[in-house]
Amino acid sequence: MPESVPITVMQSLAAPSQNKPTSNPYTRLLVESMPAERVHTKYFRWSGFLFDQFDVLHVHWPEVLVRHPRKIVHFAKCVALRIFLARIRLQKKAIVRTVHNVEPHEPGSRIESRVLAALDRQTDVRIVLNEATPNPLGTPTVLVPHGHYRDWYDEPSSDRIVSGNLLTFGFIRAYKGVDDLLSAFRETMDQSLTLTIAGRADSHQTSNFIEEQAALDSRISLDLRFIPDNELASHIARAEVVILPYREVHNSGAALLALSMNRPVLMRRSDSTLLLQAEFGAEWVILFDGILTHEVIERTVSAIRATPRSPRADMSSREWPLLADKTIQAYEIAHKRHSKRNIH
Repeated sequence: MPESVPITVMQSLAAPSQNKPTSNPYTRLLVESMPAERVHTKYFRWSGFLFDQFDVLHVHWPEVLVRHPRKIVHFAKCVALRIFLARIRLQKKAIVRTVHNVEPHEPGSRIESRVLAALDRQTDVRIVLNEATPNPLGTPTVLVPHGHYRDWYDEPSSDRIVSGNLLTFGFIRAYKGVDDLLSAFRETMDQSLTLTIAGRADSHQTSNFIEEQAALDSRISLDLRFIPDNELASHIARAEVVILPYREVHNSGAALLALSMNRPVLMRRSDSTLLLQAEFGAEWVILFDGILTHEVIERTVSAIRATPRSPRADMSSREWPLLADKTIQAYEIAHKRHSKRNIH
């Protein structure tokens, strides 16, 4: 049963700004779907980590709390997080963590690993986005799938699709396999195919490599910057298929965004992408094994054209009010569990 007094929840990310673009509106869509009579939301700030009041700390991407390019600042943040965890334990607060990734995309320092391990041990409830997420510590879990993006981006019509236009988008990191995609695409024989790579690279080295490879094929176009929402929506609207060639994939907001805008996705087979395919259907989620090749790309385009599918991907299980309710249930479980544990 919902609590009579709203639970005060501190989100581990900075408060959203109307004037600052966001790279992922996930947290904002989730929070704005929570009824005020059940949840009062605050946002984490280092200036208030000793005194800001809350009942539950909701942690997303915990490494973001301590990462910094300057080693001394990184070290100070790790120490401060240790102090914050001690305060949470002493004041009998609860911690809920959404497990977006099994491990951080980029490895951190030894001190970071230790403090994040301490946070995991102190976590009362883990929210998992899919059933394939491991739970090595045996912490109570609540399944809350990733919500759709139809409340943030307008759905494009099918007549905006440019035949043969392939797209990959998002923050370009090494594990995302864009080099494999470039190599495979350059070997495709169909000259009507085009490839657009849209998104900011993680380093000059990565962007230089992509630019060098793209220069070898006039069918490849690049937009290597942070893409504003309206321009990203236009890129997706023109795509016949979105290719996400990640070498490792556990959860993908990019896949949900493409499906939210009714564009099929090509992804590597994994436990989590098999679940995605089972939910949306093989006509929307196409999977490949092993190395991404030009044959895989060409077969995917042919299959998409030959296979009928509904005009819209079914997002009924990923409506934000439903997911907000499940998230609040996780808060309530953590709050009650933590309080009971500290009575004894």
